[in-house]
Amino acid sequence: MNLDDMAKGVSIEIIVRCNGKTMNFDSEIALVKDNYVLISGIKVNNQTVGFSDSCTINFLSKLDNKLFLWENVKVQLVKYDDSIYHKIILHGDGKPFNRREAYRMYLGEDMSIYVNSSTGPAALSVLVKDISETGVCFISKDELDVSRTFRLRLKDNDTIISLSGIIVRKQELKHIESNLYGCKFNEKNNMLMKFIAKKQGDQLKNKSKLYAKSKSRDYILK
Repeated sequence: MNLDDMAKGVSIEIIVRCNGKTMNFDSEIALVKDNYVLISGIKVNNQTVGFSDSCTINFLSKLDNKLFLWENVKVQLVKYDDSIYHKIILHGDGKPFNRREAYRMYLGEDMSIYVNSSTGPAALSVLVKDISETGVCFISKDELDVSRTFRLRLKDNDTIISLSGIIVRKQELKHIESNLYGCKFNEKNNMLMKFIAKKQGDQLKNKSKLYAKSKSRDYILK
């Protein structure tokens, strides 16, 4: 995919990695030029976001229901026609991107999971390392088989998000006498997506270095 395939109104996504955190933001294309696009300004709490030079930013766009990725793009806040946009500088063609390879959000929380066994569901206390829209990774001293199904209840304030899936990967962690289990959820969960988006917003709000006031970061397009 290249710039010639893009058009105004196309939905896009940028993935920002900074200070060990990963955040995703949705926007849409407002203007396409020779080597860049303008996207609608990304805002958090009604404030336009700017990204520091220490951040690594990837750009995702969709064509014919397929995702394409540009890595390590440059992003600037710009003013165009009296409005604020993010300018994304793109070089070369985007490469096909598999959503299952998307980021996982770090949690590092102790939780209970229910693993199905021959004698019925067994409750285990595990350390949930990270979670994404498609799966979860946890650490446990218990020996579990790949292909074992499980259930996880994630608490979001007064709301319980019920998730189920299957263990697809096992890795021995000898230094802590435990195993790391990579798991895939059975289906997409809208409540989980909202939970992750809220966590991302909270992380961004608490990381003052990730944003700056738009007045101090404006650029005028010539």
